[in-house]
Amino acid sequence: MSELNRRLSALAQQQPHAADIALEPAMIKPIPTHRHRTVVAIIMGLLVIAIIIMFSKSWHQSVAVTTKKIAVISPPEVAPIPATRSVKPAVVVAPITSVTPNVAVTDVKSSLVELPIAESAFETLEIEQELASSYEQGYDNGYQHALAEQQSVKNITVASLPAVKPEPKPLPSRLSIQTVALTASQLADVEYRKAQKALRQANSRQGIIHLEAALKYRPQWVTARQKLAALYYGRGDDRQAVTILQQGLQLQPNNTELRLTLAKLLVNEQQQQAAFVVLQQPKNVDSVAFLAMRAGLAQQLNHTGLALASYQQLLRHDVTDGRWWLGLAIAQERNQQPTLALASYRNGLTHGGLSSASQQFIQQRIMALQTQRS
Repeated sequence: MSELNRRLSALAQQQPHAADIALEPAMIKPIPTHRHRTVVAIIMGLLVIAIIIMFSKSWHQSVAVTTKKIAVISPPEVAPIPATRSVKPAVVVAPITSVTPNVAVTDVKSSLVELPIAESAFETLEIEQELASSYEQGYDNGYQHALAEQQSVKNITVASLPAVKPEPKPLPSRLSIQTVALTASQLADVEYRKAQKALRQANSRQGIIHLEAALKYRPQWVTARQKLAALYYGRGDDRQAVTILQQGLQLQPNNTELRLTLAKLLVNEQQQQAAFVVLQQPKNVDSVAFLAMRAGLAQQLNHTGLALASYQQLLRHDVTDGRWWLGLAIAQERNQQPTLALASYRNGLTHGGLSSASQQFIQQRIMALQTQRS
């Protein structure tokens, strides 16, 4: 501490002398501004030029050192091609590796032909231009060769194709509407088909309407008239059914089908006499069903003469039917012809086709007739 105090006191004694000294500013020459800017500009220009020179030298050195690979592929041989198909030969050229600093050269595919790799030596700009011109020349020659082959293939294909005839132009379609007038028979057929369709749908009312329309166009259509009468009869309108059939008989009095249909309807209504009257005409009939019903009604109503004639007609159709022999025997017995009746009864048993009750009846009548004769 004593040493420190001593130094402080000495310093305090020297300060009055330092205050008496006058301070004067120093004379400093100003730096010329224009000259400084010029110098800076020159230095910057020199730096830019130096950088450009260094960049160009490094680029030329990299071009000389970097390996160039140029693969030229000869155009592939074109195999024989069918005349109906054209093939475009392809020319494959290996890509040139880009010449940039510090870029590795890519390997060419093994299928391509590789040229000898240049050694790492200094190459002048003239050698580089010569290589480039030779590549362009080789590419142009290969391209021209491939183009000529392609053109020849096209010519062969075009020449071998057959001449195609132009298709005839389609005729313009025309829509023609013609009015066709149907005959009465055709209109009746249309109505009859409509009636059948309605009946398949269980619509008897609509079926009756169409059948009546069909009969208006063709009044002598027996099938349509029979079906219409059956529809009326099925609906419980017996009178209208009989009327429809009678109208048909007025137009066709000798039609056995209409007479037989009307007779069956009347028999179902327990009107045997009316049915027998319907079946009396015509006399000469070939329908077995008509003759059988007329013979049975005549036998039932004791019209022996007509019954005898009807059974004889039936036997002319089929002599082996025992029913006709039985009917004939009954008619002959009623007609006071016992000998003929006995023979007819025996023929009935011989030919058969009878029920057991009918056979018992025949045996009884044979015994009775034999007793009368004895």
